[in-house]
Amino acid sequence: MIEIELAEIEDRIPTYPPQAQTDIRWLVREVRKLSNLGSRHPQPPASAIYDPLTGLLSGGAYGVRFAMARARAGRNKKMFAVMSIDLPLAANVAAGALSEQEAEETLKQIAARITGCVRETDTVARIDYEKFAVILEDLAMPENAERVKQKIQAALAEPVKLGDRAARAESSISLQFYQTSRPAGSQLH
Repeated sequence: MIEIELAEIEDRIPTYPPQAQTDIRWLVREVRKLSNLGSRHPQPPASAIYDPLTGLLSGGAYGVRFAMARARAGRNKKMFAVMSIDLPLAANVAAGALSEQEAEETLKQIAARITGCVRETDTVARIDYEKFAVILEDLAMPENAERVKQKIQAALAEPVKLGDRAARAESSISLQFYQTSRPAGSQLH
């Protein structure tokens, strides 16, 4: 499956600007190396692409999606935004405010809430234990990303149900805008 997607990407390389072509060729080579495609080695486990706890893309797969979004933005002269969502769950587990199971349940619920706030074409990934990332592509205006950010903030402000109790998951969200493959500016919220 990955090989077919990589072949489709390679077929479209000539449609990208020269610098993006170089980046995409490098990225395709690296993905092939990482996944051992074309060799006698087995395919990487699904957990290399998807986070086993939340079902979201993993950090490595997020990197591929980011590079592709950057290349598309350069080719189409469109803006995209990256949202970084941090949760201080490890500190809560260490302090005894949450058990490990409760932290995992919180992560699952947070993942579902974030996914429910974005378009099907947007990318949502869990890139670290307590960090999520969202790629919002084809933005006409920065305000569109700000609206999505507000939706996510509202969804995350709702208490998380943990068995017979509810807990609030604190979060911080930063938003970075990109246009034609270079950062267009950032706002930290």
